[in-house]
Amino acid sequence: LASSQRLSRQHWTLLFVLGAALVIDAMKPATLGFVVPGMKAEYGIKTTSVSMLPLVALAGTTIGSLLWGILADRIGRRGAILLASILFIATSICGFMPSFGWNLFMCFIMGVSAGGMLPIVYALMTETMPSKRRGWLVVLHGGLGTVAGYLLASGLATWLEPHYTWRILWLPGLPTGLAMLVLNHWIPESPRFLLEHGRFDEAKRVMTGFGVTLTRAT
Repeated sequence: LASSQRLSRQHWTLLFVLGAALVIDAMKPATLGFVVPGMKAEYGIKTTSVSMLPLVALAGTTIGSLLWGILADRIGRRGAILLASILFIATSICGFMPSFGWNLFMCFIMGVSAGGMLPIVYALMTETMPSKRRGWLVVLHGGLGTVAGYLLASGLATWLEPHYTWRILWLPGLPTGLAMLVLNHWIPESPRFLLEHGRFDEAKRVMTGFGVTLTRAT
């Protein structure tokens, strides 16, 4: 195996697509802080009760990280990202939930999908980025994605919530999930996953675009 330490067009394309995934991923939990006040007022519940929302979301995130890690090794990184994107779309129904209990359930599902996206994105980056540039790229990429996600959630809350109440903040899950389904076209399958499943020719094609040459051991 021989690799180039230069960033190719494929590297930059993948960085952009995975960056968009991180922004969408960070936007989900960030939205919780903006929906809690309106939810508390509409349902007439106490602060101690509404605080269950972020707790349930974090529990879902933890479970999602474990579940998606196992799933990504079984069906591949691309397949796992597709499934997480579908769950993102499903969470947009939170804007129509009639009771707080149903919001808790969907918030848990949102946490599962968000928790699953993050480790897959980092796994793909470590498997495709040049080793000498991997450290600062992963850190910078993750930091910018998180900041942009929170800024997007804050901007949507400032723009939409005063006119359409807190419920509208769940609806961006639909277009952002659909965007991830489209962007998945530019996400290659993990070469490590392909090699582990005996798909050497596919792994070779993927890694050629990233400046890596694969050879069969003799």
